[in-house]
Amino acid sequence: MKTAIVTGASSGIGFATAKALAAQGWRVIMASRNPEKNERAAKELQRLTGSGELIPMTLDLASFRSVRAFAKSFLEQQEGLDVLINNAGIYTSDFQKTEDGFEMQIGVNHFGHFLLTHLLRERLAQSEDPRLVVVSSVAHIQGQIDFDSFREEKGVYKGFRAYRQSKLANVLFTVEHARRFPDITANCLHPGGVRTPIATKHSNWYTNLGWRLLTPLLISPERGARTSLFLATAPEIKGQSGGYYDDKQRKRNLVPQARDEEMARRLWEYSEGVCSV
Repeated sequence: MKTAIVTGASSGIGFATAKALAAQGWRVIMASRNPEKNERAAKELQRLTGSGELIPMTLDLASFRSVRAFAKSFLEQQEGLDVLINNAGIYTSDFQKTEDGFEMQIGVNHFGHFLLTHLLRERLAQSEDPRLVVVSSVAHIQGQIDFDSFREEKGVYKGFRAYRQSKLANVLFTVEHARRFPDITANCLHPGGVRTPIATKHSNWYTNLGWRLLTPLLISPERGARTSLFLATAPEIKGQSGGYYDDKQRKRNLVPQARDEEMARRLWEYSEGVCSV
């Protein structure tokens, strides 16, 4: 039986991804921040899929302490890891910080997943077909990396600018991971415009309202999970790393800032330093 970890599995794209993998007979570790919500989600997926291999575990990507505790528990309690799906993400229109002092979006969307991947890489590499799947966004094409913004608010905080930066960091991380660890198939993706609460949980009233008005035009989480599932399971992807795929499972060319090798290296080394790895 294959094993996958899906971050942010208690709702949205993560829930749909976990559901599809469980229906295919996978053991799915549902890694989410809220333990009660995660337990309810696991029970619901068990009911929907008939699978008894849905395991909820608490993971708060805004806390390096929580990430380390999750990895320790997983490595001690579970055997095998075939796919790590870095799916969880946050958007906020107000400046907030993680437990470790980072701007919330870069902290959760990039640094938390960077540390998680590092801690689980050795176990993942033991699989016959190890895969790393990173959920980014088409928003990355307008992103720019500004190291000075990682810890401090610079002028008027702009949530979408911070979000675009974090999604570019996802792509740079994936490309650099593929270069450094060629034996692990690593790819990233844009899931499409998906009906999730990402822009309503931590936003001001007008962003919240705008997202709710836009919601009827967006695709379902099930459709949004398709590319994650494709990259996690498709035989033809094995060994093909460093790619960015769209919501129709098509490999797309990287924009210049996403194929900047020097920036990818700098971001990786910076992340190693702040994550103390």
